Amino acid sequence: MKHAKRNSIIILIITILVLCYILKDDYHIIISTLKQANLLWLLVTIILYLIYFIFDQLSLHNIIKQYSKDFKFQFSMYLGIITKFFNGITPLATGGQPMEVYEMHKKGVDYKSGANIVIQNYIVFQIALVFWGIISITLNQFLHFFKYIPVLKQLTIIGFIINFVILIILFMVSFSKKFNKIILTFCIKVLSKLKIVKDKEKALEKWSKTCDEYYENAKVLLHNKKVFIKCVFYQIISLCIYYALPLFIAWSLNLGDNLTFLNTIAASSYIYVMGCYVPIPGASGGMEYAFLGFFGNFMADAPLKAVLILWRFMTYYAPTIIGALVFNISNNQTEKDSK
Repeated sequence: MKHAKRNSIIILIITILVLCYILKDDYHIIISTLKQANLLWLLVTIILYLIYFIFDQLSLHNIIKQYSKDFKFQFSMYLGIITKFFNGITPLATGGQPMEVYEMHKKGVDYKSGANIVIQNYIVFQIALVFWGIISITLNQFLHFFKYIPVLKQLTIIGFIINFVILIILFMVSFSKKFNKIILTFCIKVLSKLKIVKDKEKALEKWSKTCDEYYENAKVLLHNKKVFIKCVFYQIISLCIYYALPLFIAWSLNLGDNLTFLNTIAASSYIYVMGCYVPIPGASGGMEYAFLGFFGNFMADAPLKAVLILWRFMTYYAPTIIGALVFNISNNQTEKDSK
């Protein structure tokens, strides 16, 4: 939280710079296009975003229920909303998951179980991400959606490799006790040599016990394959809807004659894996660059920038603002109740 204001200022500055760059040549065309937006299609797009969000949280909720039956879906929705805020204001979207663990702990879930819940939900998300990545690569291989742009191609390949490696590491961390102990032993030995850990044997014993407890908790979802498959399905549906949003936004602006469901899914998948590793809160700059690069194959420059502005507001700025409001209202209410 101590970095929230600073990061919010960084986001604001970057947003202004990006908007200046986008609007500088086509200001009148872009504003005119936005003014002509079809409110009905905008409403449809908002509803689709809500459906995406619900499916996303269904995955988390089903995993939470494996550890505690007491939680209602309303709490999972709350976690999802505040995660949008904390992911939105932290580099590489790293702030949301720790807050989920913290909020679950306040409800009685111990930190080890909370960490397992978050990691397992991230695993099923990564599976869905890789699934749509493979689909997108296959579609582009046969249908040739995108022009050859060296920088975009290289960044996309790097993004897919990173996501695939992360998925493998997450599986190892969650389901291989031996792998965890090797990593922990190595880290403690290094920290001991640096004089950060004073009692190496005591630290090894403590973390070895923690590793055993973590592993036992991690097996909960692995042994319930139906829930695991269900969660992966929810995330696949969730990402499919999310990736299709630019198509509906284009339709709301009376654009997108060259857009189809397939090329929109492929472009959005490429954008996400490329942009989500830009080390700036909200991946600002990277997401815009990727969006213009990939959807520029299907739309003229000025109309495309109007779609970009609306898409970015709907999928990033609005959820971040709403998440901030919900978190602050909830936090203030908790403080009042404790007095």
